[in-house]
Amino acid sequence: MKTQGILTLLAAGTLFMACKNNLREDIKPGSDKPAATTELTGTYAEQIFTGLDFYNGYAANAYTDAGGVIYLNNTVALKKISLRGKADSTATFKGELRIYQRGDGYDRDGQLYFLRDSVVKALLTNQTTFDSAAKSRIDAYAPKTGYLYVTPFFYWYQSIKSVPYTFDLKDVASLLTGKDSVWVALSAWGTHLDQSDWVGKNEPRSFSADFSITADNNTTNANPTYIQAVQFGRIADAAGNNSRTLTKTITIPYRLRNAKIVVVSQAWGAGSGGEEYTYRTHNVSWDNTQIGTFSSKVACGPNTMRSYDISSSPRNWCPSEVVPPHTISISGTIAAGSNHTVKVDIVNAKADANNNFKLSVYIAGEKY
Repeated sequence: MKTQGILTLLAAGTLFMACKNNLREDIKPGSDKPAATTELTGTYAEQIFTGLDFYNGYAANAYTDAGGVIYLNNTVALKKISLRGKADSTATFKGELRIYQRGDGYDRDGQLYFLRDSVVKALLTNQTTFDSAAKSRIDAYAPKTGYLYVTPFFYWYQSIKSVPYTFDLKDVASLLTGKDSVWVALSAWGTHLDQSDWVGKNEPRSFSADFSITADNNTTNANPTYIQAVQFGRIADAAGNNSRTLTKTITIPYRLRNAKIVVVSQAWGAGSGGEEYTYRTHNVSWDNTQIGTFSSKVACGPNTMRSYDISSSPRNWCPSEVVPPHTISISGTIAAGSNHTVKVDIVNAKADANNNFKLSVYIAGEKY
């Protein structure tokens, strides 16, 4: 029902050698300080994507880069923006997404993520154009700050052509309003349904999307002033096999207080007894000490349609919904330049050829 890309060892080696000396954007003092825009009032809205089309994830490239929109492949597109001078770093930030079913009616994997412009420039390795190699490096880069969602499940048969999603973007306020521009990436993985009763049978697109970000400058929030990505994507062991445990060691370049670990967990596996239908406990550790736990339990609500590969009452895979984030507070303060180990263990989970987990994990806090 769902498919994901495989990072080859060759691509990983190329990415590491090309970027290891350039991707320390978080080490640059002051490079991500938010703009001092406390005088801003009212609500600012920026339309980032309008009628953004996605295509068959299995097929040859069908997209065209245009209007500042860069496609990494048929299912992922990104665009550079900056809200500096338009939105205050303490505003209330929301991401408003609308997904339209086209040639695919299934509930598929969706992603929204952010990359600093300095990171993208480093991944371009001094190029000015996005050739296929550069696009592959960006797509494979794991420390992205992002969110996950699931596309609708055959809503078109119910005379519903699109579904709205709302993302709370408070944690990325410093990215949106900082000195460095940010690339916003949107993904809807899909394919082509050839079944005769599907209304989009001859439609070349899988999904389409509109996406905007709004900032309510009339509100004042204690949004994090620093964010650092840890993981975005499928978790695997050193050999590339699916794993139930993520362990990453990171360097925090700034002094932080009121810090937190945010985890978004999405289970894959729709077969009998698959991980999409089994609640799992997640244990979160900081420097080898467990500091929090949460369950993957999500109240999806019953599906109004049945098919061979989806339950009438899914648990960990909820069509038409944003995958919920889970926040774990880090006690005390974090010293500048200190190394820390983040671990997420999904207790008793199956991680095999038919079951895997996609995680978005990041650290956010207040610089002082």
